[in-house]
Amino acid sequence: MDKLATQVYAEVNEVNDCLARLGLTRETFVTAAREGLAAFAACTANHPVTFPGTAQWADTNRSLRDGLVASQWTRKNETNQPLVINQSKTMAITAVSGDANTGREDEFPSTRSSKGPRVADAIRANQGRFEFMDDPAPVVASMKVSGRSTWLFLFFRDMQRNELRYELSKPTSMTEDGHVSGWSERIIFPPTQFDENVPRIGEDNGGQSPEIVVEIRKRG
Repeated sequence: MDKLATQVYAEVNEVNDCLARLGLTRETFVTAAREGLAAFAACTANHPVTFPGTAQWADTNRSLRDGLVASQWTRKNETNQPLVINQSKTMAITAVSGDANTGREDEFPSTRSSKGPRVADAIRANQGRFEFMDDPAPVVASMKVSGRSTWLFLFFRDMQRNELRYELSKPTSMTEDGHVSGWSERIIFPPTQFDENVPRIGEDNGGQSPEIVVEIRKRG
């Protein structure tokens, strides 16, 4: 992926300006990140091993929707994917787990889990399009549905550094194995620190989230 084609915003003022351009505020995302982390920290060894990460993903999305629905956004579930959509229906956001490069200005993140096979199934079912299967490296067309772009609120829980890193980014492409890894814009927030009392439990799988439904087009 071409990192030079990605606009990265990390300074406080430019982050605030970018969010304002999108009709958003920093507090909504900081709160969602912290409440998701709190859901993870509330789990115990008696929970199923994969649940803590899933709980974090679920409460991050819940908090994000709480904050934005109060600002006249609309929640919507598409193929079990929790979206929140602005009033003009030009932008949708969903929270998903990212890899260790999430929230790092000089690195290039990707989604934690592969999105490929189920994305292909969803596209075949909803659009009747099969030609993209001939392309070994499908490209996400700005993740647009009827003029709507989808942004991902990526988060990563770094248990070595005791910090939660997160960013709001606009995806543009996927790898051959289905990870969303190309971005046109990345809005990076300062990491949230947590203490060593946050439990090291379950599998550090970053949470289980539904696949992202995207439009795929062949390369020209």
